[in-house]
Amino acid sequence: MIGRTDIINVGYFICRIVPSPDYLGFDTDRFISVSDCLTDHEPQPSLCHGWKPRGDDKDYISRFADIETYIRMSEEMNELLEKRLFLVDGCFLRKEDAIHFYKDYFDSPDNILVSVTTEEYYRSYLGEDFANCSTSAGTEGEFLGYDIIGRDDWVFHSFLCNSLQKELPDVRFNSFGLIANPFDEVKRMAAAIDGKGEPVDWLPAEIRKVL
Repeated sequence: MIGRTDIINVGYFICRIVPSPDYLGFDTDRFISVSDCLTDHEPQPSLCHGWKPRGDDKDYISRFADIETYIRMSEEMNELLEKRLFLVDGCFLRKEDAIHFYKDYFDSPDNILVSVTTEEYYRSYLGEDFANCSTSAGTEGEFLGYDIIGRDDWVFHSFLCNSLQKELPDVRFNSFGLIANPFDEVKRMAAAIDGKGEPVDWLPAEIRKVL
């Protein structure tokens, strides 16, 4: 695991638990990712109140107890967006906000709230938005595995988005589609795919279950 004295937060995500994409060949029905290229995160701004150009999405509204709950959630989300405490790919920068949204709106067997951390060394790989991230990088919760992620102007990508696992013959995966190798090996893998796939700096990240 990451050394506990030199870690930084990279945010919190409410991930939809889905079957793994067929092209990955994992054959697991409990796949998660902090890249919204691979699975949805909640809330989804493009489906929230005030974002749909032709009105609210009825299927999305049906996930909530009533329309008032849906409107309240959308308003709270928009407030966090304006304060730059929530990013459009579903990244919460403060733990307390992520917990509130999970418990009040998205507590479901289909969802899982996870934290993302990495080593201090990789801070320069992140944009200015992450200056607002929670300062304490907690160790609470169940360790789920590792990922290799990189951020462009708007979203995180995973190395899986471009099937870069094929470039890493020693990589192993667990039942969530996360990397099961030790962290030092994940760091070497991130360096090995530098310059490949999405035009991002790849960083190794630890994923833990918060709720």
